[in-house]
Amino acid sequence: MTAQAPPEVQAPPEPAPKTLDASKPQKVSYVIPLWLRDEQIKLAIERNIPRIQPHYDLRTEPCAIVCYGPSLNDTWEKVKDFTHIFSCSGSHKFLVERGIIPEFHVEVDPRAHKVELIGSPHKDVTYLIASTCHPKVFDHLAGFNVVLWHVFDNAEDGMRALPPNEWALTGGCGVGLRAMTVARFFGFTEQHIFGMDGNQRSNVGKHAAFHPSQAKDAFLTEYMGKKYWTTPAFLEAARMTFHELNMMPDVKPTFYGEGLVQAMAKHYVPEPVAAEKRLIGFNKPELISPEFRELNARLHRENLAYGVGGGKEAPTVLKLVEQTKAKSVLDYGCGKGYLAKSLPYPIWEYDPAIPNKDESPRPADLVVCSDVLEHIEPEKLQVVLDDLRRCVKQVGYFVVHTGPAEKKYADGRNTHLIQKPKEWWEQTLSQFFQIGKILEAGLELHMVVGPKPLHAAGKVIEAVKS
Repeated sequence: MTAQAPPEVQAPPEPAPKTLDASKPQKVSYVIPLWLRDEQIKLAIERNIPRIQPHYDLRTEPCAIVCYGPSLNDTWEKVKDFTHIFSCSGSHKFLVERGIIPEFHVEVDPRAHKVELIGSPHKDVTYLIASTCHPKVFDHLAGFNVVLWHVFDNAEDGMRALPPNEWALTGGCGVGLRAMTVARFFGFTEQHIFGMDGNQRSNVGKHAAFHPSQAKDAFLTEYMGKKYWTTPAFLEAARMTFHELNMMPDVKPTFYGEGLVQAMAKHYVPEPVAAEKRLIGFNKPELISPEFRELNARLHRENLAYGVGGGKEAPTVLKLVEQTKAKSVLDYGCGKGYLAKSLPYPIWEYDPAIPNKDESPRPADLVVCSDVLEHIEPEKLQVVLDDLRRCVKQVGYFVVHTGPAEKKYADGRNTHLIQKPKEWWEQTLSQFFQIGKILEAGLELHMVVGPKPLHAAGKVIEAVKS
């Protein structure tokens, strides 16, 4: 008898791949519980880290924003053409290993594995770290140039853990999109974007190099006749890219590489967005009410002798600049600008009631606040002091009058809305600053303060004491 061959065993058919519709929004959940996010925000805020500040003038030079998608393997050498480079996530390690040192690095993810993606910190990089980030990220970057910023999210109460009057930036559901927003916050409108793909190279692996937290599932999506392996988070970030560009109409993007986002960019048509909805940052709450702003502006217009006392503080300011080696001076509540007129070098000025001087004040080595605090609306004082704390980098020189003023507002109120004794002012200011010295001159208090905890300002304060 002839032996019969065993029946051929058929391999089971492979399951059909999961698919996603590129035209529809994807449901993406936050990567950690919201209560944990808020706790990490609180821990970050407690660290003595400088806060992010806007670049008020638009820059003419371009910048590169470098993400970590597969196409970076093919395009990274072009990054060398740029002076201003923003890395994010794993592109920091990727670039540094290839001798390209970014100017800035952006992090937003709240998970601990981002430490591995950053790799070894570099002394020439400014690390723009969101307050949502894991404490291990801040520990990893200790001793390097770290700047703190906050994520603004329209959902979930807008990050209820944030302190008052600090910048919180909007953006999309990915660090690359946030980097675009941060770059625009810094004045960059010509943005060249690398490695922002919105897809995996295959169904295995999604980054230009090793990643310790790979997505377990891949999905197929089709766009303009071409199929891409992606994930719901990748696809939603791809879709959000163009929403964010609509919010920043002056940004001109150039995408490098071949991926889903790059394909979408070829068919992107900007959609107009109302100006009031195009904000990329929020500075809350207000330092002065609109009504009180107008009362002060009116008094400045109608009374030529109002807001002219700043010049008398010039000798003290010159002395403090010499002692601190301060490279920047801010007159906070400058009035008609007589301090600036009395100094031999330019300074920054801020006054909410003076046209062209009412932009958000920028931090400075030395902050002068003379004859201002007693004029603040009582319910706004805590907010203003918190803003002053943000501005004082090394030392502050404050002058406060404890009694009534000679002038009144149009509504009949004395212009000194807060009339409190020395002890009250010292206790109140000590909540925000390290108090160095208080000198009394009649009803005036002259105070030298430093930030908490006291660092470089310590020697200055001791010098003033002597």
